[in-house]
Amino acid sequence: MITLLPHPTDDVTFLSCLETLIQNRVKEYKPKHLYLIRLDNWFDDKWLGFSGTRMHEISIWQLDQVTVPPFHPNRVESCLYYKLEEGSYTSREISTPLHIIQASTDNLQRKITDFTDDGLFVWYSSKSKMNAMGAIMMYWVKDNECFPFYLSLSGGLSWKVQKTKGITRSQVQEMLAAN
Repeated sequence: MITLLPHPTDDVTFLSCLETLIQNRVKEYKPKHLYLIRLDNWFDDKWLGFSGTRMHEISIWQLDQVTVPPFHPNRVESCLYYKLEEGSYTSREISTPLHIIQASTDNLQRKITDFTDDGLFVWYSSKSKMNAMGAIMMYWVKDNECFPFYLSLSGGLSWKVQKTKGITRSQVQEMLAAN
C-alpha cells in the first residue's frame, strides 16, 4: 500500500482522494514501476500530452509518442519511485531523473516509454489546502503504449471532480467511491 506523507500545504482530503485513485489504478494495472511526482503548485490540463516547443513559439502535444511532461526540475518537490517485487511495492532510488534542465526541443525526444514498458506515472499538485484545488495527471505505460489522463478536484468541505481529460467524470467518481 502506497501512503503519501502530508505536507503542511496539503489538504488531507485531497491527499486521501489521490491515494484512493493511485491504489485503484495500481490494483487495476499492476504496474512493475510506480513514479509519484509532487509538483510545486497547481497545473492545468494543458500539460496532458504536452511535449515541448519548437523555436520557442510552436507548442507540441504528442499523444502518439508521449514524452515526459517538460516540467522544470525546480517545480518538482519530490519524485518517489517504487518497484513491484514479490507482490509488493518497494521504494527504490531513481537511476535516471524524469525532469531535467534541457532545451524544450530536446524534450520532444524523451519518450515516456524509454523509462519503462510497464509503469504508472502520477504527477500531483501541492498547495491544495491554500488553493482549494488539486491536480492529478497519470500516464499508464504498458507494452510501449501510453494511456494518459488528467483530472482536477476542487475542495473546501468536500472535494469534487472539477475537470477531466482522457477519463470521464463518472469513471473518476467510481474510483473515488470504491474507497
